[in-house]
Amino acid sequence: MRDRMEREDLTVLAYRFEGDAFCQAQRFAAYAGALGDRLEARTLPDSAAATDVPPFFAKHVPAPHSVETAHLVDEAGSPTLAARDEILGFFRQRLKEGG
Repeated sequence: MRDRMEREDLTVLAYRFEGDAFCQAQRFAAYAGALGDRLEARTLPDSAAATDVPPFFAKHVPAPHSVETAHLVDEAGSPTLAARDEILGFFRQRLKEGG
C-alpha cells in the first residue's frame, strides 16, 4: 500500500480524540509505521468534543470518538470545526488535482 501511495502521491488525513477508546494512540502509531510521511495524523483534546450527543453515542460510546459527526462542535473557533474545514479543503484539493 505504501508503494501505491508514493507512486500516486496519495496522503491520508486522519483525526482522533486523545481519549478515544476505539481509535487509540496505538492505532495511529501503527498507521504512522505503515504509511510514514504519507499520514497526516491529528489528535484533538477530549475537551474539544461536543458533550450533547445523540442517545446512541451517549449510551454506547464512552469517550469522544466522532470528530466530524456526533462530537462535532459546530461553532466558529472550535477545534472540531477547524478539523472539518481542513478535511473539506483536503478533499477539494485532492479532487481538483485529480480532475
